[in-house]
Amino acid sequence: MTRYFAPIVAFAVATAFAAHARLIPEYLVQAADPNLLGGAVFHAALTTFGYAFVLALCAVLAGAAVLLCAWRTRLRGAPDLYAALAALLAALCLTGQFGVSLAPIGWVCAALFALLLERSGRVSVVLALVVVFAWSLLQGGATLAAILALSALAGSWLDARKIDDDVREKALIASGSIVLGLLQLHALPWHAYGAHALYLDALLAGAQRDRLWTGGITVNALAFAAVLIMAAWYGVRRKDRAADAIAFFVLMLLAMLDARNLPYFGLLAAPVIADAAASYYVGARTMPSGSFFGYSAAFAACAFAFIATIISTEPKVPMWPQTASEPAKLFVSLAADHHAHRVLCEKPRWCDGVAAIFHGVQPLLDDRAGIANAGARRTQDDAVATQGKWRSELARERIDAVIAKSDTNIVALLTQTGWRLRASDGTRVLLTPEAAQ
Repeated sequence: MTRYFAPIVAFAVATAFAAHARLIPEYLVQAADPNLLGGAVFHAALTTFGYAFVLALCAVLAGAAVLLCAWRTRLRGAPDLYAALAALLAALCLTGQFGVSLAPIGWVCAALFALLLERSGRVSVVLALVVVFAWSLLQGGATLAAILALSALAGSWLDARKIDDDVREKALIASGSIVLGLLQLHALPWHAYGAHALYLDALLAGAQRDRLWTGGITVNALAFAAVLIMAAWYGVRRKDRAADAIAFFVLMLLAMLDARNLPYFGLLAAPVIADAAASYYVGARTMPSGSFFGYSAAFAACAFAFIATIISTEPKVPMWPQTASEPAKLFVSLAADHHAHRVLCEKPRWCDGVAAIFHGVQPLLDDRAGIANAGARRTQDDAVATQGKWRSELARERIDAVIAKSDTNIVALLTQTGWRLRASDGTRVLLTPEAAQ
């Protein structure tokens, strides 16, 4: 029964993923990015099969990424129990990033690419480059693949100290990944979604940055700590595999820079750690007694039943969430006049995805879009703090709607100078100029 632990854990992750998914599909916001086709594919699935299908698809992709992580551990010779440990560690790192987005595509591609990097032969080289190509088209992940391939190349050379067949194969994969990474970029790396998978923009002033520690105990912090403690206890190298250590510490650094990189860290580091734990307790390595087909069949059976359940019980259209975190009522009121509006939200996340739902409403900042231009960010900061020439900045950006909490300075000052209350949801208000009433 232990051979089914990984599929069971993967299915549990898929179930939890769908249960916690947000009802604003993030891929609708990302669909306009020229680097990827994933948004267009998901949008086509949404219109053809309904929202519940896409919700279930995201869940299954998340579970499949965990399954690949467990299988990679098994192929290293670790017993089934340690494959389940790897699946558990990887799942813990995924939970903080659950939501309906293109991220699960990247998770599956990263897990499969890492598995192929540890294989040898021309077939593995070709398949690895095919994965990178698909990853670059669907989610713009060739830059992350290039970093993983370079880590594998460096580790292979350090282990061999000569140019052997394995080093040549890793060099081919690294070269192909770099070329594909360069082809997918249409601007500076931190402006393109491909490199955005690394969230390098977190290093820039004024950029959105998700931190591992935001005060108190969070899922992200617990996941990172669990992987790190296991790595410190058992080590990250077995039989002098330098590539393990290099990839581990590179991804650990990326996760520390931005918590959105944590899933990649978990998926690629968990097999290394679980294998190290197995090598500590298990004297003889054991190759898989079953096949990947057996694991996949067990997972697929759960996944198909799960998809059928979700599709039969969930609505099949995207829904604007009526939650405390997003002022849906105010946006509905603003869009009711069918005129074009440019809106400033006191908290940019309130505006996430609004342009995809209400095509006449354009936010000044949409946090999910990553870096905005410097002028828009300056206007946002000055207006919220009511400092500097914030009124003229609002005029320059053609802001004709403001959503803010009712007790903020910007609300009090605008209502004194010709802006009127248009709608309220109890805690926030929508203000528009008097002429627009």
